[in-house]
Amino acid sequence: MQVKVYIPQVIEVPSEYLPALAKRAADSLGDRASEVSATRGHLVRQAIQDGLLRQFDELVGADGTVDLVCDPGMEIPLELENKTLSLNELLEALQYKGSWSEVKTASEAA
Repeated sequence: MQVKVYIPQVIEVPSEYLPALAKRAADSLGDRASEVSATRGHLVRQAIQDGLLRQFDELVGADGTVDLVCDPGMEIPLELENKTLSLNELLEALQYKGSWSEVKTASEAA
């Protein structure tokens, strides 16, 4: 019998890398980035692909995908002020210094 197991580990991705990771994760999804809920997994997998977490290099497949799951059960979408964010909204919130309500107002005006 062959079973794939996932062993919980705590990792840290420096905050200053989050906007760039969110941008590359959103770019990889293309038009779907505005529809897909942002998760920690998107950011962690991108950090692994970018070589920021070398201890996980063996999880990168030949096709470049990362075999990693974050958060037990399902990957929990990221929220800001009780609103689930898409990858594009996360990127906008990380790049914008104001509050989420200001980001929301700016994106609705566009």
